[in-house]
Amino acid sequence: MVGQSHSQEFSHEFWMRRCLVLAEQGRGKVSPNPMVGAVLVRDGLVLGEGWHDVFGGAHAERMLFDQLGDVGPLSDCILYVSLEPCSHFGKTPPCANLIVERGLGTVVVGVLDPNPKVSGNGVSLLREAGIKVVVGVLEDECRRLNWSFWVNQRLGRTAVLAKWAETWDGFIGSGTSERVKISGAEAGAWVMTMRKGMDGIVVGVNTWNLDRPRLNVRGVDRANGVWKQPVRIILDGHGRGVYQPEEESGDLGPLWVVDGHRDMADLLRWLYAEKGLGVVMVEGGAQVLSALFEAGTVDQVHVLRNKNRVLGEGVRSPKLSAGMELRWLEDLGDDEHGYWERKLL
Repeated sequence: MVGQSHSQEFSHEFWMRRCLVLAEQGRGKVSPNPMVGAVLVRDGLVLGEGWHDVFGGAHAERMLFDQLGDVGPLSDCILYVSLEPCSHFGKTPPCANLIVERGLGTVVVGVLDPNPKVSGNGVSLLREAGIKVVVGVLEDECRRLNWSFWVNQRLGRTAVLAKWAETWDGFIGSGTSERVKISGAEAGAWVMTMRKGMDGIVVGVNTWNLDRPRLNVRGVDRANGVWKQPVRIILDGHGRGVYQPEEESGDLGPLWVVDGHRDMADLLRWLYAEKGLGVVMVEGGAQVLSALFEAGTVDQVHVLRNKNRVLGEGVRSPKLSAGMELRWLEDLGDDEHGYWERKLL
């Protein structure tokens, strides 16, 4: 879009939506950092764009300015950015200082940083430098884009997305040594799309021994967003898992075997603080999912309910914890896809 002119130059929402599209290019590559997009506009003409592309790399604003040619003074330009520019030194210098140095006239921010220690500091620094700042454009959309980052910053733990497939009569397995395939092809493809944005995939040792899941991303071109395979995390409190050498090689992520009997909230704090995992998908089994619900540590739930499959008996689906709100239901081929979430912090 760089160099293109648009008649909707006065619509902050229009440009912020472009920021969100750009930010998506960092999915699966920047966590536990947030996905951020930025657009620089002058009189409806896009002068530059940027996004946070890789963890530890340039932030969206710096990418934009690093690629910007000679366009003259920027005092008549508007910089749109989906998340408040940082004001502290981390792996990269603060973006708020860079914006001040470049002499921007106006900055439009989607949402403030969720970290209470720094929230508002970037905006304050810009305003003190005489820059006009507008905050809260598409605020809810900008927050939802980085829901896991909100969990990280507000609760100090890895965010949890719970996912399971169930039959139409509410069973996730047979309860025997027989493996039961429940989801259809479209639901399977959706799972791969979700996995590519995860830092880790978690299952219990019973699920691991019975299903021998690969827990990786398959059928998705790396050029379309997959930068790394998620870590495979097996909760195995008594060393009952069977692990083969080939399960630790090839197109698979690292295999971590951790104590499944430790407190779930403590485990998630450890995964975030010590291991740097921003978000994990928990795919089973019933005991692990139930323990997470009981601990109040599930943030999003996706259920794939097959419309054509019934078991009559077996392992019942977990019960959602209080506070989970149904956001939508949709058809995915042979499956009904339900999505629930906790209220964002």
